[in-house]
Amino acid sequence: MRTTGDVVLWWVERVEKNRETSDSYKKNMRSMVRKHIVPKVGKLTIARLTRRAIDEKLIWAMHEEGLKPRVQQKALQALRQAFLMAEETTRIKVNPMASLTFRSFYRGALPSKPARLSRIDLPSLVQKLAENFDRDPVNGLLPLMMLAHGTRIGETLQAQWSHISLAERAWVLPELNCKSRRQHILPLTPQTLALLARYRQALPDARAQIDWVFPVRGGARLSPTTASAMFRSLSGGKWSSHDLRKLMRDCLADLGIDFFIGERLINHSLGKVSETYLTRDVMERCREALERWHARLDECGFSIAHDLNASTPAYSQKAGKAEPTGAAVDS
Repeated sequence: MRTTGDVVLWWVERVEKNRETSDSYKKNMRSMVRKHIVPKVGKLTIARLTRRAIDEKLIWAMHEEGLKPRVQQKALQALRQAFLMAEETTRIKVNPMASLTFRSFYRGALPSKPARLSRIDLPSLVQKLAENFDRDPVNGLLPLMMLAHGTRIGETLQAQWSHISLAERAWVLPELNCKSRRQHILPLTPQTLALLARYRQALPDARAQIDWVFPVRGGARLSPTTASAMFRSLSGGKWSSHDLRKLMRDCLADLGIDFFIGERLINHSLGKVSETYLTRDVMERCREALERWHARLDECGFSIAHDLNASTPAYSQKAGKAEPTGAAVDS
């Protein structure tokens, strides 16, 4: 590989052939590479891809075209990913993007993408998701698990039954499955355990023997592309899986959950000082927070799905423990 174009075109071809990558991501990266990166910096040799060249020929050029900072950021992220993969596969000796981030070129505050689900949508949303699960547990678990725990779609789809401990009442997300690249442990409430039990009993016998929590025929797991299509069908295109994560985080704040616990639950990086602050009783505090959150979901109809008798008000100072009326997940 000699030029920047060689690297990014090779990378985007890899992206397009990756079955684990969603169609929307493939489409976005293909468009970004062919419309912006290759025309602007594709002819530059790798040795000439300096910070100054990126600033003048890519970032500033996109700014002059009226493209928003978020679009500029995505272009730089694509460039970084391309060179990182080329470096890791020894196709290049030196990675000129290694020390560069978008903050190297842009100091302003990046506006967050507006959420498409708000607190006032919660009752009708939970009712819809719970009724969907009640009718079809096999296809109804994914959105409920994501709303209940605030996990990312990629992390959730990689869940395995061997990651779930009944003895510890915990779901372990291995570091390789997490965007943060650190192990993430989520406490499981009685509601979640009952939900998983109903789901596993509804799985066809062949799929029930597979370790993936979300298996498909042939033994593989549900792909991000298929999962995204399920969400589009379920929401009518009005919201995405990520909107469930945002809604969960907003509702934790409404319930008075400590900021640091809320951030830990959705597996955001907290920095060394905050990590030290959370080391002693973090799991118990996370469990209490999820118990209160799931009590709030019960007020909105979550119990239709998990079929437990859980009636402790979510806004009480400390939620009590729900008592199961059905079977727990099999060991």
